[in-house]
Amino acid sequence: MISSARNGVDEGPRRRARGLRLYLLALVGAVLVPALAGGIATTWQLSEAQREQVEESLRTSASAMAVALDRELEALLASAAGLASWPALRRNAAIDSEMMADFYAHAASVAARYDGWVSVARADGGRLLDTRQRLGSDLPPVAGRLWIDQVLTSGRPAISDIFLPNSGEQPHLTIFAPVQRNGDRSAGDRNDGLVVMLAFNSVHLADAMIGMRPGEISGLVHALEGRLIARSVGRAAVGQSVPLWAATAVASAESGLVHGTASDGRELTTAFQRLERLPWAAVVGIPYERYVAAWRAPLTRLSLGGLALLLAGLILALIVSRRLLQPIGSLAAEAEALAAGGPAPQLHTPVGVAEFEALRLGLHRSAELIRSRAVAEGRVQAAEAVAQALRAERDRARLYFDVAGVVLLVLGPDGRVQGINRRGLEVLGLRHENEAIGRDWVSEFLPLAARPATRLMFERIATGGVDMLPTVHETSVLRADGEQRLITWHNATLRDADGRLTVIVASGEDVTDSRAAEERQVMLMREVDHRAKNALAVVQSILRMTETPDPADFAATVEGRVSALARAHTLLASENWTGSDLRLLIEAELAGYVGEGRVSIGGPRVWLSPEAVQAASMVAHELTTNAIRHGALADPGGRVSVHWEATPQQGLQVVWTEHAAPGRPVARPVRRGFGLRMVDATVRSQFRGRITYDWQPDGLQCTMTIAAERLSLRGPINAQPALPQPAARPALPPAVRRILLAEDEPLVAMELEAQLRGMGFTVTGPAATLQQAMDLAASDGELLAAVLDVNLAGQAVFPVADLLVRRGVPVVFATGYGSLPGGWATSGGQGRTALLRKPLSRGALAAALRELTGLPESGSDEAGGTAMLRLQERA
Repeated sequence: MISSARNGVDEGPRRRARGLRLYLLALVGAVLVPALAGGIATTWQLSEAQREQVEESLRTSASAMAVALDRELEALLASAAGLASWPALRRNAAIDSEMMADFYAHAASVAARYDGWVSVARADGGRLLDTRQRLGSDLPPVAGRLWIDQVLTSGRPAISDIFLPNSGEQPHLTIFAPVQRNGDRSAGDRNDGLVVMLAFNSVHLADAMIGMRPGEISGLVHALEGRLIARSVGRAAVGQSVPLWAATAVASAESGLVHGTASDGRELTTAFQRLERLPWAAVVGIPYERYVAAWRAPLTRLSLGGLALLLAGLILALIVSRRLLQPIGSLAAEAEALAAGGPAPQLHTPVGVAEFEALRLGLHRSAELIRSRAVAEGRVQAAEAVAQALRAERDRARLYFDVAGVVLLVLGPDGRVQGINRRGLEVLGLRHENEAIGRDWVSEFLPLAARPATRLMFERIATGGVDMLPTVHETSVLRADGEQRLITWHNATLRDADGRLTVIVASGEDVTDSRAAEERQVMLMREVDHRAKNALAVVQSILRMTETPDPADFAATVEGRVSALARAHTLLASENWTGSDLRLLIEAELAGYVGEGRVSIGGPRVWLSPEAVQAASMVAHELTTNAIRHGALADPGGRVSVHWEATPQQGLQVVWTEHAAPGRPVARPVRRGFGLRMVDATVRSQFRGRITYDWQPDGLQCTMTIAAERLSLRGPINAQPALPQPAARPALPPAVRRILLAEDEPLVAMELEAQLRGMGFTVTGPAATLQQAMDLAASDGELLAAVLDVNLAGQAVFPVADLLVRRGVPVVFATGYGSLPGGWATSGGQGRTALLRKPLSRGALAAALRELTGLPESGSDEAGGTAMLRLQERA
């Protein structure tokens, strides 16, 4: 019962169960993860605020330094303006006057305060005085002529670019201030306009930057030129160009914050602010590491703290889970033991969790109930197992019963059907076993004639008069559709201990089709014997009835008639002796003239019966021979027309009409020879029709009828005009007239060789084996054509034919087969080939060679044998 329950659970969709420890960890995570997420978001915001604070501090420092530098420059400009307003200069006092001496002393004190000097220059660049020289000394012209012109023109002070007074000295800057004179001067006075120049050390501006925050690096940069004017540290770089990233930033904006690499290779974060009066920018920077550390350190500390809290929570969850999972594991082990049918472990110690304790007590009560039921259900399960095994054995036996390829039948002692397999149902034409079970075998499944004897035999077996049915016997059975099937039975009887008949078991094989095939085989053998003897009798009659004193003429006539008979047999064989098409038969006889446009054939498609094919072939041959020898085909211009049509009695009327060549009338024969007498007898006896001859000067018109039972119409009347004459092939040089001959029958080979030599050809061979033919074909490169027997000593001749057609040599196949085996066909695109069926006539071979090689028609060819058979491929 427990196993069944477990199996019932397992039948549902299986889903991987997760442990309680995982759920506890998930619970801890569900509590801590949101808090950690909030902490991470807060930390990130704090770090962003710290970063913004650092950046703002740098911007504030840059702004403060710009203000301080503006003030220092204002003081310098005020000092220069004060010197320019000195009375001695405004009144143009003499250089050696007391007023000028006082000015000199005051200017020297001002210059010393800024670690520089003071010069007074005229408009033309000449210097009036210089605090670095004694008053009244001869002084060289000043270098800053452009600045002098600028301040005299604008009337406002100006500050020069940074410069080095002398090699090895500190860089200096100069303030140019114009002197405002009292009174007017004439324009031509070269002393008109004085400029006071206050030169000061750039270190003076750097000293104003020292008041920045610790760690900051400050500097003053010319925004337009990108040169360093002053710097709080590394003052040796004053006057040099700043990095491109810094120069680009201060030139494109009034203020900002940029990151880059200083000239000494350090990474800096720099804030800048433009001065108000000058195109200079105050720059304050700190190392990039310090910039990053200012906002990354809080983020790192908070992240590590959050991770420590998460690990602590997980460890606590593991500790709690162990206390919870231990009793659950014990309860699960008890449940598994109970499910396996074994004794459950006893948990005498109560579990600390109330819910688990209740589960433990309920599980023990369920175990006691299951054990009591298992005892009762074990017996039921044993009985079900036995029944299942019996059912499986029954199904297996039934499978063996049904897959047997013979009829298996079980009959009771009363002759009723107790069992039958699938093959037996098929033989009886039934669909289901219920259609046969319980029915009386003798009265419902045996023919009426066989029932009395079979019923008597059953009664004698049942009463003990006969031990068993014959071991092997044949009887016919009736199918549901009334058809009778012949069955060969093998029987056996089963009796109980008292000898009473229990069942009859029979196995039967349906031999109806095999017996019919055997009967057809016997009939076929008889028919073949009959037809062979009949053909021999016809040949015998031809030999006896042919009337001619000339032996050569006798041989040609007999050969032509035997060839016509052979062609008829070939047509019948190609159609499995079911008959033949009338058009094919006539085309075969007139083949040598159809291609020349001298024959017109037309009429509905007519299928001749097998009995009429041989007769029609002989009639067509005799009429053709008569036309060639005495009628229209004896001259090149003559023509023959063969047409037929249906008669009202469903028979066929065939009209043979000859048209002689112009100026060549045909004479009426003095007497009718054997050929025409045979035609007359054949039409009346074989065709069961009538025949009339009308001899006109233009030629013979023969009208004959064929009875309906000898043919069947298979299509409408479809007269065909005379076929156009094909273009003549160019004649080959007369020297190339070698023909390869391959034939394994000595007499046939001799006869074919004589025919070919009589036609004027040189024969290569004859070859009797495939190897000989291959050697001759390979060694002779000037063959005109080849005549090959399809079968040479049991080997197909097609390798030789393949070699020849690849070289363009025409091939004539001579065979007794109905068609070419091996995939060859004369119309299959395999070169110039023709098929002649044995026995060959001299005229047929000549016509085939003339057709393939393009040689002109020889007068020595027998015109009556030009009916070359072409391979007919039929669907």
